[in-house]
Amino acid sequence: MLIAVNAGNSRVLLGGYEEDGQVFSASIATEPKLTRDDYACKLQQVLLLYGVNVRRIHGGIVSSVVPSMVGVLEGALRLLGIRDVIEVSSGVKTGLNIRSEQPRQVGSDRVAAAVAARAKGKLPCVAVTLGTATTFTALDGSGALVGSAITAGVQLSLLALREQAQLPAVAIDAKDEGILARNTVDAMRVGAVYGAASLVDGMVERFAEALGETPYVVLTGELAPLVTPYLRIPFEYDESLVLDGLHLIWKKNRG
Repeated sequence: MLIAVNAGNSRVLLGGYEEDGQVFSASIATEPKLTRDDYACKLQQVLLLYGVNVRRIHGGIVSSVVPSMVGVLEGALRLLGIRDVIEVSSGVKTGLNIRSEQPRQVGSDRVAAAVAARAKGKLPCVAVTLGTATTFTALDGSGALVGSAITAGVQLSLLALREQAQLPAVAIDAKDEGILARNTVDAMRVGAVYGAASLVDGMVERFAEALGETPYVVLTGELAPLVTPYLRIPFEYDESLVLDGLHLIWKKNRG
C-alpha cells in the first residue's frame, strides 16, 4: 500500500492506495507546532481507525504548501517504519509541462491536482481548489499547465472582514435563504458563498476566452461542497483530486 499525504494550511489529507484504487481517505488538522512524534501518533491512530496495518504500507509521498510540515510528515512516516518516502519537489518527475516563469514556485498541491485533472483526459481543463485560498490551474489542449490564479478563500475573506471592518464572526454552512439577505450576518454569508460561486463562474469564462474553447472544470478542496450548489457552469467535484495526483506522481517515479 502507498500512503499519500498533502498538508494544507488548515488540514492534512491522507489517502491509502493499492493497485490503482483508493483504499481509504481521511483528514486531520494542520498543526505546525506538533513534532514528527506527534504526527506519527496521529497517523497511527488514523490507520488504526481505518483498519490498516502500517506494515502493509511500502511507501509514502508527501506534499505541502507549508514548508515546515514536509520534514515533519516525512519524519513521522519514517518513524512508522515507512522507508521509501518521496517529497514532491523540483527533483520529482511529474510528467507535467509547466509553462511558468518560475515553475518551482507552483505549489506542490496544485501540481498534484493538475496531474490528476490531466489524467481524466478532458482537455483543456481548469482545476479549481476551494480551501484557505481559492486557486485556478489551467491546462491547455496538450495538457500543459499554462496559467494560474490565486485569491483569498471563503473563510479567509470573512476573517479579513471581521478583523479589518469590525464585522461579526460568521459560520459558513449549507443554509440557503436566497441572495436577498435581510441582516448583516446573512449578508456576509451570501457575499461569501454566492460571491465565491460567481468568482468561479466568471474566472472560468475568462479562462475559456484565453484557451480558445470551453474547458472541462474540476473542483476540489474542503470548501467546494459549500460553493458547488450555486455554480452555473458545468463541473465535476472530485474530493480526492490532489491525493490521486500524488498517487500518479508516485507511480511516475517508482513505476
